[in-house]
Amino acid sequence: MLKRPNSKEATRGAPWMRRPAALHAEERGAVLLLCLAAVLILMLMAWVVMDAGQVTRDKIEAQTSADVAAYSQASVKARAMNMLAFSNIAKRSIVGVHAIYESMFASYGIWVMARYAECQAQLPSCDMEVLAENLEIYWSEADNDYGAYGDNADYYRADMRALDNYQRYISDMAPWWGWTEAVVRAQRNGATMASSFPVPQGTPVGGIEGLPQQVINASGRQVPFNFLSTVDRLPARPGDFWAHMVDEGMYGRETWKWEHRLNTDRHRDRSEGGAASAVVLQRGATTLFSYGLSRSEEDIGEFGRPWRLVYDGNEAHWLRDTSNITLTYHADASYYDAKRRKYSVPADDYHYDDSMRSYRPEGYWGMARAEISFQGEGAPTMWESAWTARMRPVVLPREFEEVGYDFNALYHSSMLHLSASSRMQGGGGGSEFFEDLVYMEKVSRGMGQSTIDGVSR
Repeated sequence: MLKRPNSKEATRGAPWMRRPAALHAEERGAVLLLCLAAVLILMLMAWVVMDAGQVTRDKIEAQTSADVAAYSQASVKARAMNMLAFSNIAKRSIVGVHAIYESMFASYGIWVMARYAECQAQLPSCDMEVLAENLEIYWSEADNDYGAYGDNADYYRADMRALDNYQRYISDMAPWWGWTEAVVRAQRNGATMASSFPVPQGTPVGGIEGLPQQVINASGRQVPFNFLSTVDRLPARPGDFWAHMVDEGMYGRETWKWEHRLNTDRHRDRSEGGAASAVVLQRGATTLFSYGLSRSEEDIGEFGRPWRLVYDGNEAHWLRDTSNITLTYHADASYYDAKRRKYSVPADDYHYDDSMRSYRPEGYWGMARAEISFQGEGAPTMWESAWTARMRPVVLPREFEEVGYDFNALYHSSMLHLSASSRMQGGGGGSEFFEDLVYMEKVSRGMGQSTIDGVSR
């Protein structure tokens, strides 16, 4: 038979049946409250560390995309400069071969005629058989090789025309080639928009032409729509035949002087009396191939003009013409939305509405600059393929002031190309990042001469 417990025994085993005084004295579970508070603090700290790490990583990626884009663009332009130099060397070689042939043929004719005159004066003791052999060689040369490679020069002119067209093509295409390479490299590193300044010649179209003015209107205080007319071009142009092919390309280089001197000595040693070599390589005080070069200019024409560097003596202008500034933008709408609400405990710290959007960017901007650099011996020249790319500070002290740059105008000039880069990867032409474009408009207004100097990136 089971025994029924009394009331004291039942109360002793059931805490919820105890008296209030007994419950007040109970200490079990007190540490749990401290653990919950600690877990909340640790969770907030983890959020801060994770979000700060992600934001830092995104900022580094934005800057990396700008660096990669700038260096890629400079590399393309350096490669184009090397191609122009290679073509210059090919032109120089063709002019040299043509000049040598013209001069050698003319001097050979002079030598034959001189020998003929001597034989006429020495008859009957002169050996007419030897003279006849030389005359036969001369006329055979005139009827065959000279007709193909000498007088009409069609053989050389076709090659020179092809080289000249190639140089013009490279010069025209290099700015867009470099810009496209910069945008693609930036996008592969996570950039939503990217562009560079100076921009290539031409204006992007397709409903985005009014974007700069819309951004200025939405930025608050109105400013003039100032922009820079500078376009991206290689610092090289076609030069004069005699000034840049002869003086710089052929006789201005010690290598050619030594080559001609060696050939002169060989020819003089093997020719009879040195008459032929004297006519070929020297005429009075005129040095080397004067006859052949004159004929080369007539036969080859404007296609023989080599490309030369453009330098007006102003170092700031040279830095402007040999470098590009790249802007990149990485969009992430969660910076001030989902990520911000994590820390709104117990309520929002302030009220945020649409009128404040342009003060809080939803992404990161990056900026970098790279330039082409001549790594050969001596001053830069277009007769040596020694051009390469390197990074450099965005602005050196007083650089913008000396070239008449303003960062706000620079930003205006790049805005359409930023929008075009967004469309390249299926975006809406920058309209979805309009507030961030307005944000950069406000920032760029504060980057005057006193605040932009010395910016490295």
